[in-house]
Amino acid sequence: MTYSEIKPISQTDGKHVKKSPVSSKQQRMNKQFKRIMMFLAGAAVTGFFLGCIVASAVTTHINGNKAFSDVGGTSYQAEDENVIYTVYGAYDDRCFTSEISLDWTPGDVDFKPLDCPLDSDLQEFTYYLCKGYNIDFPLVMALMSCESNFTASAVSPTNDYGLMQINQVNHDELTQILGVTDFLDPYQNIRAGCFTLRKLFEKYQDPNLVLMAYNLGETGAANLWKQGVYSTSYTDKIITLQKQYTLELG
Repeated sequence: MTYSEIKPISQTDGKHVKKSPVSSKQQRMNKQFKRIMMFLAGAAVTGFFLGCIVASAVTTHINGNKAFSDVGGTSYQAEDENVIYTVYGAYDDRCFTSEISLDWTPGDVDFKPLDCPLDSDLQEFTYYLCKGYNIDFPLVMALMSCESNFTASAVSPTNDYGLMQINQVNHDELTQILGVTDFLDPYQNIRAGCFTLRKLFEKYQDPNLVLMAYNLGETGAANLWKQGVYSTSYTDKIITLQKQYTLELG
């Protein structure tokens, strides 16, 4: 009997016990298994640290913008006018799981329409929803302009519908939550778009990140955030137009 065949003395019975010889094939399989497990463990650790880096980068970007924010939201100083205006509504801790009350009729709110192709009643309805969801009205109007040029019947080649270009992949969920059934109906479309924006603001807060997620989808936007990209020509265009609309409203 060789040494390799002897198991150490048992502390309970004090006897030697024979150990079954391990075949070379079994040894190779054990080594292979260990290598696979080490590889998987390394991959998991790498994925964890990459996730932390991306989350830290996005958080840093958001917090960096908050450092220049007042209580009411992200504010900018107009270059040629002594005017401070807000990109979107105040930060708050509310989480909407359903739609705000639709008990509204034209004239219910103190409202000034913009000089744009959208009917004033539709503008006022948009303003009412923006107040309820705490989103900046000129920002939503700027998004609407860039998405559809205020064309309620617009349908894109990628199946985006209506004034706020609600993509078809989101229709079923929005129908379930809001009861929206016709995404080319301007009132229903605005309801869907404003609710979507509110939910994105709850997640990302920063208007550039929100607009990127609205435009590209959250997965598409996250891929750019991993590369350190936090604004696009799309977001720049909307923010610029938002500033113009805010100045117009005085």
